[in-house]
Amino acid sequence: MKELTTEIQINSSPEILWDVLTDFKNYYQWNPILQKINGEPLVGNQLEINLRTVGGKNRVYHPKIIKIIPNQELRWKGKFLFSQIFSGERVFLIETISDNKVNFVNKEIFGGIGLRFAPRKMEEDIVASFNKMNEALKKTIEQ
Repeated sequence: MKELTTEIQINSSPEILWDVLTDFKNYYQWNPILQKINGEPLVGNQLEINLRTVGGKNRVYHPKIIKIIPNQELRWKGKFLFSQIFSGERVFLIETISDNKVNFVNKEIFGGIGLRFAPRKMEEDIVASFNKMNEALKKTIEQ
């Protein structure tokens, strides 16, 4: 198992950040990484996500939403062939700091035997992509 985590503080209430985070149909307006998400934010729903990393990797994947706690947590999980080969669980956490300040955690938990073959450059691309998304989210909300 491998976990890649980024964080950013945003001047926002948890409710406002949550509204932007779960408004999948408008990701194209602000999110440079998760450029398009088809599907509704409901546990059990399968999504279609168009992804473009900072390093220029494009892919479409189809994770399922596995957890929702409004204004606090959103998780989805996807796999490549079988979860024993390679899986990724995307986690978004909203941690309240004060009435109008939150800490946004954006992370991925990877599993499967395919991790042994993942290059270091892939990890760097993922972290850079998470940071770029975090900055775009902050800019969108704080405008």
